[in-house]
Amino acid sequence: MDYFKGKVALITGGSRGVGFATAKELARRGAKVVIMARGEKRLRDSEQKLKDLGAEAVAVVGDVGEWEDAQRTVAATVDRFGRLDILINNAGVSMRGHFADLAPEVCAAIVRTNLMGCIFMTRAAMPHLLAAKGQVVFISSIAGLFGLPGASIYCATKKALTGLAESLRLELIPRGLHVGVVYLGYTEHDPEKRIIVADGSLTPPDRPAHRTQAHAAGLIARMLEKRQKQLIMTPVGTIGWIVYRLSPAIVERAVLWAQERRLGIFKRFS
Repeated sequence: MDYFKGKVALITGGSRGVGFATAKELARRGAKVVIMARGEKRLRDSEQKLKDLGAEAVAVVGDVGEWEDAQRTVAATVDRFGRLDILINNAGVSMRGHFADLAPEVCAAIVRTNLMGCIFMTRAAMPHLLAAKGQVVFISSIAGLFGLPGASIYCATKKALTGLAESLRLELIPRGLHVGVVYLGYTEHDPEKRIIVADGSLTPPDRPAHRTQAHAAGLIARMLEKRQKQLIMTPVGTIGWIVYRLSPAIVERAVLWAQERRLGIFKRFS
């Protein structure tokens, strides 16, 4: 529990879902937390909930896909707490739809939030994280381990985080900065959560949950404490990752077979 005492954690997409659950978990363990999100009302409500739990918490309204917002959020964090030890790049949007049907603006929106948002926030935070010999963690997905049908741009952005993390790790390990990736399984969702479909409209998610938000947050906290470079959150994901490393063709055939037969295991992967 002492590991997080006095540390300052900035969590993007921190007003709900796994981001908010992680903010609560780190605060419970003694961290000071800053949560960032676009929706001001929900963000302020979440900030108050953290304070009601006794946390030292600050909310910053901003869009990770805007460089100026990334800079402003990091500056607000350091102005308030004097340092930044942990950045959790959690903000992201999900999508469903075959590539041939995707509107170009949908593709751009997914890339802007899921990839450029992580790049902007990490770059803005880098000097402070290096000064603290801290940590940056990217919240990816099982879809970041191997491609899945109906999620092409989502998979592309999540797989890109692996390459980004690997490069940063090689550059920054000698300078004391830890870089990690969480391959999140499908977790319970808030009732208002929506995903983007091919034409840009929104729809409720329809995938079965593998983990509760609180359980996922606990695993993320343990990963931070141990400074692990990788966390695959579901057994199905771990098995798929191992098999994919040995033979990508096996995984491709298995996914196509499960998709064709509409098996439950296909939904667990996707």
